[in-house]
Amino acid sequence: MNLNGMKVLVTGGAGFIGSHIVDACLESSAEKVIALDNFVNGQEKNLSHLRHHPRFVKISGDIRDVDTVRPLVHEADVIFNEAASKLVVSRVRPRIDLETNILGTFNILEAMKETDKILVHASTGSVLGNTDEAAMREDHPQNPSTLYGISKGAAEKYVRFYSDEFNVRAAIIRYFHVYGPRQEYGGEAGVVSIFLGRVLQGKAPVIFGTGEQIRCFTYVRDDVAANFMLLEGLLDGRYRGEVFNCAARTRMSVLGLAEMIIEKYGPQGMKPMFGPARLGENLRPIPDTRKIETIGFRESVSFEEGLDTTCHWVENDLAVLS
Repeated sequence: MNLNGMKVLVTGGAGFIGSHIVDACLESSAEKVIALDNFVNGQEKNLSHLRHHPRFVKISGDIRDVDTVRPLVHEADVIFNEAASKLVVSRVRPRIDLETNILGTFNILEAMKETDKILVHASTGSVLGNTDEAAMREDHPQNPSTLYGISKGAAEKYVRFYSDEFNVRAAIIRYFHVYGPRQEYGGEAGVVSIFLGRVLQGKAPVIFGTGEQIRCFTYVRDDVAANFMLLEGLLDGRYRGEVFNCAARTRMSVLGLAEMIIEKYGPQGMKPMFGPARLGENLRPIPDTRKIETIGFRESVSFEEGLDTTCHWVENDLAVLS
């Protein structure tokens, strides 16, 4: 897709997915790409390669601050809203979670009213919760089991309301278990990178619960491509107010993932460790992805290829830190 002549704002632009979207926008010839981040979750190193890029601007700021958000939205033609609180933050700092995911989104939408801007809003499968069904469609009843899922679900409703009521050109993409380079491996979210980080340091991966939880792993480059599909549709007058589940067809248990990573990258004889189940964890958040597949979404990177690429990135990052 060619973004020639367009100015793009990526909130959460120093984050895992956001920084990859920044790269893709610059590669697509955007006139200017602004990365807004408060650098709580986002990291400077994710954007360090763009330090001297003539069409890139990095701004330290928070989407909760309307005076920061409004002029940036007005300057941009396209907004990718990737700024979000994490699930783990929602447990320990629920007010930050609420303000970031709901108020931050509201600030963007208010600034977009009576403009011709375009928004691709990032959401999460956590808004749906658990199910015993084979797969959940976009209109599946929402039953979130975490505060994070509640706040992201509320943000979705704001986006759809502003699309209907104020004709805001916006679409929603729901991520499911994204992995790839730049994903933090020392925290509590991002099981692929966390397991890789531990195994590469000679530590057994820790599974919380039985390990029977199913995950739908999608390589970050494919999620970026999906964002561009929604943007292209919005530019053509389609998808306004619509929600798209976005996940590859790779389905794997957490235990199966741990065993694969140990076999490929770990020392002989290593076994996964087990810890207590996490409160509110979704065991089978399986999406129905037929809707986004009908507009062309496909897994372009196999799981094993993506796993190797992610492993190399974690190895290199560990080497830099050592």
